[in-house]
Amino acid sequence: MQKQCLKPFKTLRISLLTAISAVALSSHVCAADVGVRTGAHEEYSRLVFDWQSTTEYTIKRDQKDTLVIEFSKDAGLNTAAAQSNPVANIGEITILSENPLRVSVKVPEGSRTRDLRAGNKIVVDVYHPADGPQKQTTLSVNNQSTSPLQEEPPEVEPTQEALTEEEPAEELAQATPPEPQPIQLEMGEEPTIFTVSSTKNFGMAAFNLEGHLWLVNDKSDLLIKPQLSGPGLETLGEMTEVTADHGNAYYSKIPQGVSLQGRGGGVLWRVLLGQSYDIAKAAKPVRADVDRAEMRSGKLMWPMKGATSILNFKDPVTGRDIIAVTVTEASDFAGPAQEFVDFEVLESPIGLAIVSKVPDLQVTRVRGGIEISRPAGLSLVEESIIASMAPLKTADLETPDDQIIMTPADVDTADTGVRIFDFKAWQLGGLPNTYENKRIILGNLREQSKLARSENLITLAKMYISNAMAPEALGVLNFAVIERKDLWDNPEFTALYGVGSALTHRNEEAYEYLSQEILDPFKEIRFWRAFVLADEGDWEGASETLPRNLSTLYDYPVLLQNRIVPSLAEIALRQGDLERTAILLDIAKANEKSMEAPQQAYLQYLLGEAARQEGNTEETIKAWEPLTKGKDDLFRTRAGLALARLKVDEGEIKPEEAIDDLERLRYAWRGDELEVQINYWLGKTYFESGQYLRGLTIMRDAVGFDPGNPLAQRVAGEMADMFSELFLSPELETVSPLDAVSLYDEFKELVPLDERGNEIVERLAERLVQADLLGRAGNLLKYQLDHRLEGFDIYRIGMRVAAIRLLDNQPDAAIDALNVAAAKLQELPEELRTEQRFRDVSLLRARALSRKGRPDQALALLNDLNRTPDMNRLRADIAWTAGYWDDAAEALGDVILDQNISLTRPLNEENTALLLQQAIALNLAGDRIALANMREKYTDLMVQTPKAKVFEVITRPRQSGALADRETLLSVVSEVDLFQEFLDSYKSITTPVN
Repeated sequence: MQKQCLKPFKTLRISLLTAISAVALSSHVCAADVGVRTGAHEEYSRLVFDWQSTTEYTIKRDQKDTLVIEFSKDAGLNTAAAQSNPVANIGEITILSENPLRVSVKVPEGSRTRDLRAGNKIVVDVYHPADGPQKQTTLSVNNQSTSPLQEEPPEVEPTQEALTEEEPAEELAQATPPEPQPIQLEMGEEPTIFTVSSTKNFGMAAFNLEGHLWLVNDKSDLLIKPQLSGPGLETLGEMTEVTADHGNAYYSKIPQGVSLQGRGGGVLWRVLLGQSYDIAKAAKPVRADVDRAEMRSGKLMWPMKGATSILNFKDPVTGRDIIAVTVTEASDFAGPAQEFVDFEVLESPIGLAIVSKVPDLQVTRVRGGIEISRPAGLSLVEESIIASMAPLKTADLETPDDQIIMTPADVDTADTGVRIFDFKAWQLGGLPNTYENKRIILGNLREQSKLARSENLITLAKMYISNAMAPEALGVLNFAVIERKDLWDNPEFTALYGVGSALTHRNEEAYEYLSQEILDPFKEIRFWRAFVLADEGDWEGASETLPRNLSTLYDYPVLLQNRIVPSLAEIALRQGDLERTAILLDIAKANEKSMEAPQQAYLQYLLGEAARQEGNTEETIKAWEPLTKGKDDLFRTRAGLALARLKVDEGEIKPEEAIDDLERLRYAWRGDELEVQINYWLGKTYFESGQYLRGLTIMRDAVGFDPGNPLAQRVAGEMADMFSELFLSPELETVSPLDAVSLYDEFKELVPLDERGNEIVERLAERLVQADLLGRAGNLLKYQLDHRLEGFDIYRIGMRVAAIRLLDNQPDAAIDALNVAAAKLQELPEELRTEQRFRDVSLLRARALSRKGRPDQALALLNDLNRTPDMNRLRADIAWTAGYWDDAAEALGDVILDQNISLTRPLNEENTALLLQQAIALNLAGDRIALANMREKYTDLMVQTPKAKVFEVITRPRQSGALADRETLLSVVSEVDLFQEFLDSYKSITTPVN
């Protein structure tokens, strides 16, 4: 299933002027198919979801044999690859929802799972259960979602979607009591909302306890209970009140798996069912006072500066004691549920809620948040797990211990955190000693025990990585795995392998190993995650990952600093963080003499960009100009691009003067994101210089070089914005109509699907009408009328199409448009169905009938209308064209009366023509009396005009032979369309709504 949509774009916090820079764009929602594939490994089976962009997700075990995975974005699911490659442990995949995507996966009972994000991919590993891998079966897919491309089940309204899974198809046998069915909440576009309010500020907490939503406040005198609004109210449980110390609480049963989001604060709070909170914004616990020599030590603190009260109460359903922490704003929340040895943290979209497992748990307010402790210290890791863990030993190569495993996750989380890499110690004397160290370590490898061999190989790999010899390190680590396959279960080993992969640009593999959740407590890992993301071009993700504290990097060996520090400096630069940039560039500059030539070029480029962001243009040019003539192809291209854009922005050269430089760069570097950047800037420069078609064409080429690249997607969004801004701005008047329509034809896929798109087409049509390209203008608006418009716009554009068709002498097409407009006018609200609008429809219809050769029908239609100036002009035009001279003379007389011609002021050109035209109509009608009256009344005025002699001849009692026939009389006046002004009023989009 393939959906058509606009791609989503994120807004960067800062756009580098240079070729590094990314384009800031707005966001749109896109629902595209996500590929699913499987893979078989020795210890586990793997399921991979191939997203096109970074996607948040949650995963939980819904039953003993089912995983439920919920993603943050809308998408369909393409399971062809997975179905063609069935693997053990992974059974039926059920699509529960596509808005957002939510799936369930059958797995063996008792199997261990692991999930991680690798770039844009979400990876789920299902380890073999104790009794061995589950037999491979053909993987099946069950789609329970309500997709826009599928028919809705008859019992559901077409505009609603089921929030939870479908109910079981069959009931249990009568002999077995039926299991309670989960509440099914059907929701439309709006969420179901719980609202708590007062006239006084109060603190609030909200949490989910075993399928019940709890709303807790710290004021016991609130007058109004929580209010419910939105769809699905009839399926929710009753709100039950529970009294707490210094406050009160309410709870209600809610659907299983429903998303929650808290909003508000102070006097008004809301909890939205069906909308998810941003997990990244949830408060993260911080560990303190941890003594790693003790099994129990330390405490946890949740950084909630807005915490107001700590309330204790009992859950009447389970009898469990609950501790709720209320806060002043919904932005303070703990988020997903978390399990600890001594207590449990409940899912909390507002504030924090805790269920204690021990009698002496202490929850107190401290400066900056909430502290959780026990008199003897918290047990933050199961004691059985602690006892089974030991740090990796590299000094003692003959250790009998059969465990090579990382330090426990129960670590001190000071700003730098516990170090997982000790690169300086691992150098073993540096590059000069690598050969000798290798000889010593491998010298007696064959005689050593299996454990000693694997540990010696790891020691050798550490030495290689510390000295920036990553390919050698990976080779040694692969040999170590041959000795002990269980090394892949050792997080420290996989972290080391991840660093080696990162240094060799094997980014997907590197991020997979470095993104394991168990490594999260080690702040140092974030440097390497950011390094990998930057190498992949995900600069926004890298900036969010880069730690604030950079002190760890000072302990890195120089060779590793030269590899990682420039990339981290570029991350900080793209974020506009000049403070951290300065620290990182100082580290790099201290090592400049030890750098290789490409690394030196990289440093110079970054120094120039830092100077540019500081406003020091002179230093920027000083850093970049030598690079444009240097030997390094990459930074010669990047600096050339950056320097050209800098000169344009500084006003040193005009955009058209930069085109030659950018055209040369276009062929200087091919094959990656830099090529996209060059073509983006070249296309934009062409566009800014007024060459719109060429500019957008080059930018489209840039997107085509690497469509999946985030920058390419942002360029596509920039193109759409530039296209819309041109057509919606006065600048369109400077574009010739032919160029405008050519631009539209070539890039019509950039027309927005919202109201802006309709306005673009209308403005283009107006531009074409101004150039008398009436047929093309009418066709554009006709498409809008048939496919895009609704409501009053159908009437408005239908009338405009009819007027344009009449101006283009297409009466049949005009009548078709009028029929559409008239039908819609009948459906509009009463206040829009004005008499004037019905009159306008009749006037245009009469004009169309007359142009079809049906003047009698046209005049009959007008006879039912009140006499107005527009109607009089149309009557005169129809009668004159049909040769009905009596009717024409009468109607022209009405038009002349409408003009209110003064007998004391000179005639203007229009009134002169009207008088002459009526005189001819009276003459041809043979009305000598009226003609004599007209001669007497207007002769004095007409003698002052160039038409005086003609008027005198036409109106004299006895005609001369020269003016005796009809054709001669008609040739006296120019062909004038009396109804032209009325038609012209409908050509412009600025026509006022009557």
